[in-house]
Amino acid sequence: MKHISRNIALRFFLIAAVTTGILTPWSSGVFAQTTQDQQPSTGPKPDVGETVIAPKKTEPAPMVKPEAKHEKINPNDIYTISTSTNLVNVDVMVTDKSGNPIPSLAEKNFKLFDDGVPQTITNFGTAEAPMTVCMLIEFSNKYWPFLYLALEDAYQFLNFMQPKDWVAVVDFDMQPHILTDFTQDRYEVRGALDTLRIPGFSETNLYDALAFTIDRMKDIKGRKAIIAIVSGYDTFSKLTYDQALKIVRSSDTAIYPISILEFLSVRYGDNIDTLQARNALNTIAKYSGGTAYFPRFEAELPSDYQQIAGQMRTQYSLGFTPSNPSKDGRFHKLKIDLVDEQGNSLRIVNQKGKEVKYRIVTRDGYYAPKS
Repeated sequence: MKHISRNIALRFFLIAAVTTGILTPWSSGVFAQTTQDQQPSTGPKPDVGETVIAPKKTEPAPMVKPEAKHEKINPNDIYTISTSTNLVNVDVMVTDKSGNPIPSLAEKNFKLFDDGVPQTITNFGTAEAPMTVCMLIEFSNKYWPFLYLALEDAYQFLNFMQPKDWVAVVDFDMQPHILTDFTQDRYEVRGALDTLRIPGFSETNLYDALAFTIDRMKDIKGRKAIIAIVSGYDTFSKLTYDQALKIVRSSDTAIYPISILEFLSVRYGDNIDTLQARNALNTIAKYSGGTAYFPRFEAELPSDYQQIAGQMRTQYSLGFTPSNPSKDGRFHKLKIDLVDEQGNSLRIVNQKGKEVKYRIVTRDGYYAPKS
């Protein structure tokens, strides 16, 4: 009886500790809110190469009750290029009409324009590098059976990740929730996905969730992306669609929506809501330098995830210093062309000598720093 009483007392203590905030699940990592005396213990760190592998602390962090304050996203506080340098880095993908990446292009094949003015490419890279990916998952009971179909195949995406890649999982309904911070442990990621079983709300605040995730990835260097498994609908985000687009456009994080809209359209037909949601996801992907996917059947999903991994891993990295050095804080339009040695439009052929139609995928511009 004494043993049973101790167990009951221990359970009451743990419940009280979690309820009062003494024990909190998100006390470290890139996504966690830190104080000046407390730094993230895991996940990629900013400003150190492509990504950084940081060993986990061997000693447990002290339990500190966080301040009862919710972070607010200010749409005016948007990411720009560094104010200490004018170097602009641009990731570029070149794919065929099926979305497969085209490798083996050289620096001389790229011509870059900033607001219509040709620029000199000073940095160029093609080597494969570790990736940092956040899986953003809509956890709403309104369309959950279809979202779950897309989520089941998301497990296969982990098979395309390499040991040095970082992965995080965030779900959202009324607000985003961090299921696991950036980790290289695939079992930890699978465990986070396994918790998504029975959603409790029908709200889908997509724009707020995207801004939340972009904000926490803005200081991560190297190849990074958000894979969003979503319906494309937004119920009542604090951010408007235009504000969300501004944040997406000013970010250097590519977004790859995996939409279930076609699952719904095949069964129930299209309407004005599905058309608007589809247009929103396409625009979000385009502005960020990613690609939106609209599989009609579950069998298409594995190849979509594989294509995303292939595109990210075979990106071309371009860097240039704008010929216009003014720090005006405004948006600058980027344009990239592929050219041959004579400066003419590049013609790409396959092994059979047949011309290949290609597509250049990159973000459409950047915000200059303010002086």
